[in-house]
Amino acid sequence: MEKNIHIEAKKKRMTIVVAVACAVCVIGLVFMSFEAQISELIDSAFNKETELVQLVYDGNGVHRISLYDPDWETNIFDVERWLEKNRCITYVDNGMAVTITDEAYDEYGICVEFMALYFKALMYGDADALCGFYADSYFIENERWAKITMQKVYDMRMELINTVYNQSEIIYVYKISYKIMENDGTFRDDVVSDAERAQFYSIVDTGDEIKITDVSYSYSVK
Repeated sequence: MEKNIHIEAKKKRMTIVVAVACAVCVIGLVFMSFEAQISELIDSAFNKETELVQLVYDGNGVHRISLYDPDWETNIFDVERWLEKNRCITYVDNGMAVTITDEAYDEYGICVEFMALYFKALMYGDADALCGFYADSYFIENERWAKITMQKVYDMRMELINTVYNQSEIIYVYKISYKIMENDGTFRDDVVSDAERAQFYSIVDTGDEIKITDVSYSYSVK
């Protein structure tokens, strides 16, 4: 009788040991699976960033541009996938936004008309015209564009942030954003294709001419 009791007790101990071992294995498998998923997510995020940001070598060194090589041959006005995009300017003033579909830019002020011509210069890949929109003072610290491809810009948006009256000048500050389809970096190498990074344009009207004097990524009203 006593022997049977010892045998039963031993069986129970073995059962508990086996159960504990199984539980440890299950917990281990769950942890390994979770760790693998975390590792996969990290790898995926890293690989995605690697795909979006490439280092392209040119004669002057290394600079960051998008995934596309410059295309100097294609007339973008024959590219249907770009023509289907919104190529109108949306103007925002005092929280009111209007998309200008009839090209009546002069109705919204001289700066809107000015920027419409600016975007047209980008679309036609006219580097000389593009540089002409900037004051000479701008190129003291910024390099002129010698050559750019036809830029597939779209979703243009400009919002009046501030107006400063300075003696005979009027300084308009606009928050301007747009996207570039298949961006090749010949104009902007700080944004990937179809992405958006707003900039603040200071546009000065002297009465005789209107020019861009500054472009920055931040602006605070003084």
